[in-house]
Amino acid sequence: MKKFKFTLESVLIIRKHALEDERIKLASITDIYNKQLDVLNQMNNALLQIKNESERYLKETFDANIVANYAAYSNKIAQDIKTQEKIIEKTKHELNIQQQIVKDAYIKVKSLENLKEKQKENYNKELLQEEIKQIDDIVNSKRITA
Repeated sequence: MKKFKFTLESVLIIRKHALEDERIKLASITDIYNKQLDVLNQMNNALLQIKNESERYLKETFDANIVANYAAYSNKIAQDIKTQEKIIEKTKHELNIQQQIVKDAYIKVKSLENLKEKQKENYNKELLQEEIKQIDDIVNSKRITA
């Protein structure tokens, strides 16, 4: 009997490479997403720090120009935070899409791997039946000659 050969092996290999490529893209998008979250946290911390400094400055001495500068800077940071949140929202959407692409690619690979396993099991069963048949033929031929 011939050695087992999965007829769709080349398709399986291609799908595995495609899955790996999609996983790399997912990791890249996840890295970008995490960096964007870090930037957002830094902006929030900067805004909190500016507010604390402006409150402290208001308690110590009052200068209208400095208060206006603090207000303008905190408004700018607040706008930057809103912009960053929109960017993060878009990146999160891309991340979800890429996760779905990876999931679909994984399902395709897994289905082919399952098919390969089933074919391998069937091959092994046929091989075992062939061996049993050969053993029976040998035993029967010895009985006839004896």
